[in-house]
Amino acid sequence: MQSNIAPLVLAGLLAGATTAQAASTFEGEWAVNVGESKYPPGFPPVHDHRMQVTKDDGTHVQYMDNFTVGDRPPSHVSHDGAYDGKSYKASDGQMMAYFHTKTSYRDEYTLANGIKGEDECDFSADGKIMTCHGQFTPPGAKEPVTFLEVWDRTK
Repeated sequence: MQSNIAPLVLAGLLAGATTAQAASTFEGEWAVNVGESKYPPGFPPVHDHRMQVTKDDGTHVQYMDNFTVGDRPPSHVSHDGAYDGKSYKASDGQMMAYFHTKTSYRDEYTLANGIKGEDECDFSADGKIMTCHGQFTPPGAKEPVTFLEVWDRTK
């Protein structure tokens, strides 16, 4: 993958691989467990990735995602949308669509540069860990790039 594309894609998947739940609320604070997460080769390191979910009532999700990638300045992305499979614009220009699954949620996203991806996330029985399996296809790639992201609920 071209090194100039990696940070843009990572920012999109980091913002996309977040929030939601299927039955009970998962409002609160989450932090990426970098040691348990597996990002594609060539991606810059993820630093202090935290998310504050301010609303998740089963039909609507609202959050602020804060992260630092590599040596770039901290990024802040907010999202306010429904679990209806329709795309809603996040504060960074990407389009996010959320869907309920039996164990939590799935999302699909399109970055401002046209890259498309998706995540499927599941919550542990106690609601303290969220595990997301995702993929995206960089420009010119024949196969999608996959990743695993593990989140710990901190509050």
